[in-house]
Parts: sequence; structure tokens; C-alpha cells
Amino acid sequence: MTLPVQIIEAVGANTCILVSGRRASIEAASIAGEKRPAESKMARLMAGKKSHFGDAIKGYESAKGINALRMFMLGQLNVSNIGPSAYHIDAVRRYPLIICTSQDDLFERAAKAEGIELLVLERGEPLPTPDPEKRVLYKMWGSLEKPDTLGWTPEQRAALPAVPEFRKRLRKLLTKQTLFFVGYRADDAEFAWVFEELSEGFGGKLPRCHLAVAQGRISDFYWQKWVWRGLLLFTANPTEVTTGLVEVTGAR
Repeated sequence: MTLPVQIIEAVGANTCILVSGRRASIEAASIAGEKRPAESKMARLMAGKKSHFGDAIKGYESAKGINALRMFMLGQLNVSNIGPSAYHIDAVRRYPLIICTSQDDLFERAAKAEGIELLVLERGEPLPTPDPEKRVLYKMWGSLEKPDTLGWTPEQRAALPAVPEFRKRLRKLLTKQTLFFVGYRADDAEFAWVFEELSEGFGGKLPRCHLAVAQGRISDFYWQKWVWRGLLLFTANPTEVTTGLVEVTGAR
């Protein structure tokens, strides 16, 4: 695995925004000898058959109600007995701003273990301006510890408090910052949703963005789909990204 030069340079200049997905949590569970289901497995559990993740969530909520959906998702996403991985520890050391769609507390616990002061912001709060001397975690889709902040589909998130001046702040951020997506697969609904939300917030094609595709090769279909949208892709799990950065830039 070779890291893109643009990512290496942006990380070195403190101009890289990490956008982190739930496959980083799945990897942390695997390292700890446990399993946490990916989207396809959760969709089968909810729908009783192969189904699109978003459709499975909507069907489960329609059949059993939002409280039952919340309890199901809390059970599937729980990582309370799993420790942060090397990726989570390196991330809170290295990136001034982390935007995450995972809803657990692995980044918070990584910062606490390292003695790093981490400001945690929730959806509905303004996007911060990255400061190389500070560490900020922006929980874009809420926290498991705060059920009222959670949204699992675009429709559910639309019902949550809006982010003030999201488009204006995001456009300003991305004039100088590089977006680095880690902990997603190119075929994840989670990735498609966050990419769309950020694109809509930016008001057009996202500039300077890269995706480290986790857990497997990239199909030709998804390669073409995302390259057409301006995304640069390479294959790497979260811990492989960390190893690569440590090799070329050193540990923070």
C-alpha cells in the first residue's frame, strides 16, 4: 500500500481533515478478537433476507417502531468492551479535526488514554476551524451515549437539528484542507450518505478528497462511480493507513 503524496503532504502541513467510518470500529473489534457486523449482515438481521441497508432500516422502523430500531442498533454498534486501535490513537495525535460517522466512543477513549485534550462536538453545532494546536472530534451522526442525537438514515438525520451555516463553513474549510475518508468501503451506504451530505454542504464536487477503501478490492463499477465524482481511491484498512503514515511522517 502506497499513500497518496497529497495525503502525506496535507498531513505534514496539518491541512488534512480525517473523515472516519464505522469499519474502523469493526477493525478494532476484530483486533480484540470480537466481531461486529458490517452493513450487509445488519441488513439481513433486520430484514430477514438480503436487503439494502437503508431499506432494511426503514422496514424495521416501520414494522417495530423507532425505539425498537434504536435498541437493535445500540446492540449492534456497542464497543464498550473493546479498546481503541492503533488507528484511533494515531488519529487523535495527528489530525486537528476528525469528522466521524461512527457513533461510538473509541476516539474519546483513545484521547483519554493518551492524555490528549479532545473537544467533542455533536451534530447541530457549527463546524470548527482546524487549529494545529488543538484536537476536535465532530460527531456528524451523533453519539451512542446520547440517543437523541442519533440518525441512521438521511431521513432520520434531516429531522435532527440543522448544522448552522454548514455550507458556508465547509466551503471555507475546503479551500485549504484535504478530505481523507478512512474506514469505509466504496459500496457502503454509510460512505455514499456521508459523501453526499458533504457534497451538498459544499455545494458541488468536493475538491481534494481521497478514500482508503477498507477490507477488499475495489470493483470496476464503484471505481468508476467515485472517480467520476472526483474521488481518488486506494485500498487500505485503517491500521494500514496508520502504519503508512508512521513510516513516512513519523509518529506524532
